[in-house]
Amino acid sequence: MDAQPLSPAGEAAVSRFAEQVFAHLTRIDQRRWARSYLHGLLAAPGRKSLSNMAASLATGPTATTASLSLQQFINGSPWDWRPARRVLARLAAGDRPVRAWTATLAVIPKRGDQAVGVHRRFVPDAGRTVKCQAAPGLFVATDRDAVPVDWSLLLDPSWTDDPKRRTRARIPDGLAPFSAGELLLGMVDRLTGLLPIAPLVADLGVADEPLRLAGALARRGVPYLLEVRGGQAVRPVLQAATGRPGRLQQGTVTAEALFPRRRPRTPGAPQPVLRGTPVLLPGPLGASGPQGSSVHRLWAHGGGPGQPRRYWLTNLAEDAPGVLALLDAGAATRTTVDRLGSDFGLLDFSGRSFTGWHHHMTLVSAAYSLGRNLPGRTPEIIRESLRNSA
Repeated sequence: MDAQPLSPAGEAAVSRFAEQVFAHLTRIDQRRWARSYLHGLLAAPGRKSLSNMAASLATGPTATTASLSLQQFINGSPWDWRPARRVLARLAAGDRPVRAWTATLAVIPKRGDQAVGVHRRFVPDAGRTVKCQAAPGLFVATDRDAVPVDWSLLLDPSWTDDPKRRTRARIPDGLAPFSAGELLLGMVDRLTGLLPIAPLVADLGVADEPLRLAGALARRGVPYLLEVRGGQAVRPVLQAATGRPGRLQQGTVTAEALFPRRRPRTPGAPQPVLRGTPVLLPGPLGASGPQGSSVHRLWAHGGGPGQPRRYWLTNLAEDAPGVLALLDAGAATRTTVDRLGSDFGLLDFSGRSFTGWHHHMTLVSAAYSLGRNLPGRTPEIIRESLRNSA
């Protein structure tokens, strides 16, 4: 589908939102190109390349000039992306109560070796090793969806320890090869000062060292529901008749051993979707004893025919419906990541700089935040509403 000009009402909607999110940009031309890039992510059909986005703004030689200007704005201009993300965080919930903060890892496949942060990693969903960028993302989840509010980029030593690569990609001095969990903590710290604290739901993509992450979150006063591997060691706590944590069972077992698969008493009867049990953790988090605050709850989710079972650790006193609601928020986050890739340009950044990548991801998040509030919220209807709304 060929790009078409926006209607006056569509132009006004994009302009109002861009002025709100990018008001911190001091130069008029920067604010104008922020609006244009946002417009391109929303209105350009197909891949969100610079040329396609420029074609949604203009035609002929003017489109070439627009493409060069967009390139300069994203990759060359040194503007700070953090104030825009703070605005997006404040706008994320709107008038809805926040259900959770959620976190996951976005995998962005790449062909070459020049894109900042590109490396080879095993991707469980793909079942193979791929060359990619890996980006931990933090989201604000309501009963409607999960909205991206912050991003980080995983950099391995091949990037941080190579002076030429660092200089070429404009990686800031002192930036170390942090793990996904460490990057997540930095994003949590930035969000903590902006919004009331909510439970953090994090899958294995970012909870790569769940016990260390749990300890860091506990020190910050952030409640959590973290995915753990089936081989995670825990110390079972026997349930007393009252249903409260009781006598500590000696020794450790794995998470998967605590939830053996059972045959249903009635043939064909479904297995429970969610099962939980109190546990203590090895190390400092389990030091205060079975009656102390270190008692956690381990949940096993899924595991029906043809489905993998996943394990989640929490310090929340939620019952099964409450945990299922939090898990739904995590599932909504994966849906948002898929939509960001298919509809809003998450996978389409072709620049090589660290700052350019963060600029692009900020605009992608802004495009989603605006696009989700337009009628229909599918790419085609978003484009039509921007063109035809009166």
